[in-house]
Order: sequence, then structure tokens, then C-alpha cells
Amino acid sequence: MALPVENLLGVLALHVMDEIHDQPMPAALSGLTTRAALNAIHIYPGCSIETLREVLDLCHPAAVRAVAGLVTAGLVSKDPGRDKRTVALNLTEGGLLELERVMAARDAMLQRVVGRLDNSEQIQLEALLIKMLWHETRDSPHSMRLCRLCDDGPCLEAGCPVENRATGLPMPIHQVTT
Repeated sequence: MALPVENLLGVLALHVMDEIHDQPMPAALSGLTTRAALNAIHIYPGCSIETLREVLDLCHPAAVRAVAGLVTAGLVSKDPGRDKRTVALNLTEGGLLELERVMAARDAMLQRVVGRLDNSEQIQLEALLIKMLWHETRDSPHSMRLCRLCDDGPCLEAGCPVENRATGLPMPIHQVTT
């Protein structure tokens, strides 16, 4: 039987994912997979469909379908890859604008949820999340899947526990900021 803290964490995780899923999106971004694909292509510009498949933990046909939908919507371009068998995926100007809109909505929702805590509670939560995520990260492909909807800039600057674990670095030390 689950402990109350485990149930509460599960409920909060589902709430956050439901909120992200329920944000109004154009048809091309109706699923979380396509939003994650848009973010992954932004993080890994020029990536191949195979890299995208790995990041999103999809089978090859599903990755091809996701890319096709994003290309048809004008959000992603398929440029020449490093050889004749591959393509390099890049965001179009429209894709970058849509990603910014998606991430702004995500950020606003997360700020609302975390904003229910005072500063000391936020610091405590951050330290606990760093510890849990560092221990739960298995390897580099897993780290890419965990962070598929992340705004990686601030996290990497602060010392991302997922990235650190995946690259064999120690758990980041939480820096208390006031």
C-alpha cells in the first residue's frame, strides 16, 4: 500500500501533466508527444529522426509520423542530413514562435503551482526534487526523455541533477538563494 506522501506526489504529478495536456494548442500540437518533439528539436537543432525517436522513446514509424505532422503544419523543416539517408530537423520561424507560446503556458502553470509555497518552502522543495531526480536518472537516453518538456536553460545553469547523473557528475549541491 502506498504511503500518503507517495499518493500525494502521484496526484501532483498527474495534475501537472493534465494541466500541460489541457492547454489550448493547434491541432499539430494536440498531443504531448508533438510538443515534446518541438522542444527536442529546439534543444537538438539539426537532429535526425533517429535522435528524436530516442529522446521521445518512440518507435521509428511513430517518430516519422510526428515529424510529418510538424512539417505539414510548417513548424519543422527537414533539411539535408549528414548523409543521403538522414534529414536534419530544425524549427521554422513559426515553430520557434509556437514553442515559445507552449513554454510560456507551461511556465505560467508551474509558477502558479509552485507559487503556492513561500520562499523557504520552495527552497526545500527544490533541494528534495534535485535529490529525487538525480537518483531516478538511469542514463543519457533516459535523461533526454525525462527532460523532454523542460526549459533547460535555467536548469543547466544551476546544475541539472538529471544531466549531472547522466554524465557521471555528482548530485548538484542546492545553492540557497533568497
